[in-house]
This record gives sequence, C-alpha cells and structure tokens, in this order.
Amino acid sequence: MNKSFQTAVALFVFICASHFVCAQQLRDSFRRVKPSVVVVHINDPKPTTSNRPGEVEDSGLGSGVLISSDGKILTAAHVVEGEDRLLIEFANNEWVPAKVVSSSAIADVALLQCDRVPKGVTPAKLGDSDKADTGDDIFIVGSPYGLSYTLTVGRISARRPDRSRSGLMSSVEFLQTDATVNPGNSGSPVFNKDEEVIGIVSSIISESGDFQGVGFAATVNSARAQLLDGNSKQGGIQGVLVVGALARALNVPQQAGFLVTTVSKGSLAERLTLKGGELAAVIDNQEVLLGGDIILEIDGTIVDGNPETYRNILARITSSESHAPVRCKVLRNGRVIELSAK
Repeated sequence: MNKSFQTAVALFVFICASHFVCAQQLRDSFRRVKPSVVVVHINDPKPTTSNRPGEVEDSGLGSGVLISSDGKILTAAHVVEGEDRLLIEFANNEWVPAKVVSSSAIADVALLQCDRVPKGVTPAKLGDSDKADTGDDIFIVGSPYGLSYTLTVGRISARRPDRSRSGLMSSVEFLQTDATVNPGNSGSPVFNKDEEVIGIVSSIISESGDFQGVGFAATVNSARAQLLDGNSKQGGIQGVLVVGALARALNVPQQAGFLVTTVSKGSLAERLTLKGGELAAVIDNQEVLLGGDIILEIDGTIVDGNPETYRNILARITSSESHAPVRCKVLRNGRVIELSAK
C-alpha cells in the first residue's frame, strides 16, 4: 500500500469520524435544550386526522423558549399580536395559560409570562448575540407546520438590519441564517454551539412563500434591550432608530436619532416629559407613529447608527433604578430642547 493511498484512507476515516462526533454532539444538545422550547397556541388546537406525530390543526401557532424559572418566555411579537391570553405547550405535554407582558414590533420580540412552570423544566441560557458572527454554526428548534420540536441546522449567513421588516428604520440588528424556517417556526429559539439562545426567529424573504434559504432572527441582545433590561418592568418607551434618508426627511440635525412612538405611564420617560407619536404612517411596509420627540442625546451619549449605542440608550431611558438625574436632548417641533428628571 503506497503512502498516498494510506494518507487518503486516513483522511476519509478522519472526516467520517468528525461527522459522527458532530452528529452525536448535536443530538445531545437537542435533548438538553428541548424541555425549554415551547409551542405557543393562540387558539384551542383541534385533534388532527393526520398520522404525522406532533401535528395539530391550529391556525394560531408559533414557538417560543422558556428563559426563567418563574415562567418568562420569549417569542416573536407578530405571533402574539393583539392577543391577551395564550396557551403554552411544554415538551412533557403539559399545557399552561400565559399572558403577554410586553412586546416590541420593531424588534419582533415579545415577553410572555406563564401561570406556572412544569416540574423539572429548566429554562434555556441566554447568550451574547454580539459575539455571534457570519459562518457560526447554529440550530433552531420549533414547530413548522405544527410539527412540534423539529430541529433544523445551518449557519449565520450575515448580520444586518432585516430590510424586509425595518427598511430605513434600522433600529435593531437581525441574524440572517440559512437554517430552514417555515410557518410555525416564528418565535423559535436560535441556539449556538454552546446551547445558548442567541436569536428568536422572525421572518423569511421569499418570492414563493416557501423557504428559499434566507431567514431572519431577532438577536437576543435586542430582546434584552427592548424587553428585559428594565423595560419589562417599566414599559418605559417604544420607538425606532431613524437614519439616512428618513433622518434627513425628519430634519434630524445629526447622523441618527431615536424617534419616540409611545411612552408608558409612571416611567422615567414620562417623568422626562417625552412625547410619543400621534400620526400613523406606513414607511417601508411598516406602520409607525410620527410626530413624537426625536432623542438626540442622553447623558452626553449622542445617538448614532451603532446598535450597541442604541441598546445602551434604550436601557438607560427605560430604567429607573438609579436616583441620578438623567439629561436628554430632543428634537421637538423643529426645535432642539433639553429635558431632565430623576
């Protein structure tokens, strides 16, 4: 046996062994994360006549992931839009009522609260989506077409604003992936190789309506900024980051600004006397309230197009933990004014 043939055989054995190890690791990872993944039901599902296991006849169905031992669940905002009461199906077939705590249409993420958590169910770990990058391996667990706990695998194809959803208002960053996404996958958790949630499935771009290799997931750090870092308690503020042509159209005197759309009662944003929008408009296929204040600066931090700056500003304006005064510079009715509050 010549040396080149031996080398080829060794390489073939190595590749086969690598594939086997990867498959084994993925199988084990799926088994560990599966209990934290849930099916979100909007309507009462009916028994199906299909012989395919896990399928239900449910017109209002999505996926989600348990992120805390007290029953908090992340899902996609469009799955639960306009709903007050939901039913959550866990992997052990227990059904638990839940309600919507808060949501962000811009980031397409929503926070739910279950009445209880079944015994022995462990929440998933949240990762740092800022560390995720193009080429990273990921896997998704969800309920495409009602087929619960379906695993799909792929890679992060890019990091970008979801142009099909946010257009000119690139306030949140999305992960683009080639992992298969179908109806029912909305709200599914995107896991990295360390079994941490780094995204929540949002949408696809497709000319046919079927998956064509381009899916988007809201980053978990966007969910943190919008729903978890004080916002789930306070409600605080909702809005969008305006940049480029839209910023120029609104006469923003700098690179970018945070357009306030709604302000919650009792929040720090209300104490700052920030004003929300009043005029509904559709921009790039997305409805947004115009006419509100445009935040230019908070505590010396200027609003720019950087996603990290955006998250920091949003967390600052939605948190009232500190007793230190907050100073805010806004554009209101064509004039730059300064606001302050504790």
